[in-house]
Amino acid sequence: LIGEGAGFKIAMGAFDKTRPPVAAGAVGLGQRAVDEATKYALERRTFGKLLVEHQAVSFLLAEMAMKVELARLAYQRAAWEVDQGRKNTYYASIAKAFAGDIANQVASDAVQIFGGNGFNSEYPVEKLMRDAKIYQFIVEQTDTITRTCDLHQ
Repeated sequence: LIGEGAGFKIAMGAFDKTRPPVAAGAVGLGQRAVDEATKYALERRTFGKLLVEHQAVSFLLAEMAMKVELARLAYQRAAWEVDQGRKNTYYASIAKAFAGDIANQVASDAVQIFGGNGFNSEYPVEKLMRDAKIYQFIVEQTDTITRTCDLHQ
């Protein structure tokens, strides 16, 4: 019906539209990690002061927020390209790979801010860290395949 080998191109073209929402999910997870870590750092005291008053923690929170915002811009650009009816493989691949990486980095950083409590199921960051892996390894293609196949087009 469509010719031998043509199905692969069609399937790959579908990723242009499905990757921006996947990236948006990863950004949402990253944002939740930033929010939880910020809330915790504003409440928890160590060495006589709030965690957020420690320069290293404050800088880490700022880095986390910047990364999430950049990932948000990447998926919004990819979604905009879809809305314009343009071929979107490049931007969609960047958005998915970058947002997945950022979700993992930010979730891991949130666990670090929580310290030992970060591995306690009483706090949400341990689940966020586990869930973040989905965006790198399970949803659609692995990021390794995304990088090698799609970004070179």
